[in-house]
Order: sequence, then C-alpha cells, then structure tokens
Amino acid sequence: MMIYKDVLGYYKDELFSDAFPIEELPALYSVTAKNVVKDLNVKVDLGGDAHEEAEEAKAAGDSGTVKVINLVDSHRLQPTSFDKKGYLTYLKGYMKEIEAYLGERAPGEAAGFRKAAQEAAKTIVDDFDSYSFYQGENLDAEGMAVLARPAGDTWTFLFWKHGIKAEKY
Repeated sequence: MMIYKDVLGYYKDELFSDAFPIEELPALYSVTAKNVVKDLNVKVDLGGDAHEEAEEAKAAGDSGTVKVINLVDSHRLQPTSFDKKGYLTYLKGYMKEIEAYLGERAPGEAAGFRKAAQEAAKTIVDDFDSYSFYQGENLDAEGMAVLARPAGDTWTFLFWKHGIKAEKY
C-alpha cells in the first residue's frame, strides 16, 4: 500500500493512500472519495447470551452511526476554512516553499511545476466558492491545504502533486 504524505511542515501528515482512486493531473492529484455511513457501535463477541445482546442492539437503535467522507475519516483530515484573499496569500507562500523544496531535491522539475501550478491555481480561484478545505490531522500551518469539492455522494480531493511524498507500507 502506498501512503501519500505532506512534504512540508513539521509533522509531514498522512493525506491519502492508493486505496482511493487517484488521477494524476499536471500539477495535482485528483482523488475520489465517497460519503459513507460509519458505525460507531463497537461489536465485540465475548461469548455471552446472544438473545441478550440482540435486545441491547435493538434498544440502541441507529444512534451509533454517522455519515463521513471515507478519505477524511481514514486519514484523519481536519476541516479548515479560507476566504479567497486568505487562500491566495496561503497559496503564494506554499508555492514558494514547494519551489524551494524542489530546488533542493529535483531542480529540473521546478520550472515545470511553476507553470502547471499557476494554471491549476487560476482554475481553482475561478471556482473558489465550490471548494471545502482540509488539512492533515495535526493542522500544521506549514503543510498543505487540501481542496475538496462535492458531487452528490462522491467528493473530488485535490492535492498539490509536488507537495506529496509517497511511502510504501
């Protein structure tokens, strides 16, 4: 299994894995997620009275379920928010840090990244109000702000490709 982690920030948070459909775009990874119902009731069979356990489950009802986005839940992403001006300020600093990161590790990719990232950023800003934002579980201010857009029961998450490091587990 491949786990994709943030390359910036102190914590290098886990952001997604190859358990989700991934499409590689020029500057971004587009990852598809779904709304799912998560059962919060822990079911442990201790070898007790099956009839008694069935009665307890019936009494509990469906109160132990919650609707979640599977990718957010699996990788413990945290919701955050931006207005357009705040996001543009964040993005400018983030892109500068990614370029510095690439300059140290992959100098040949920096120019291509800059061009592709500018085009992707323009598209994102043009449709800014349709996005929600997430960060890694530690809410690292230096890390990536992930974009998410709903479409019915599915979501498209956008991750800056050069801000991700894949690790095999």
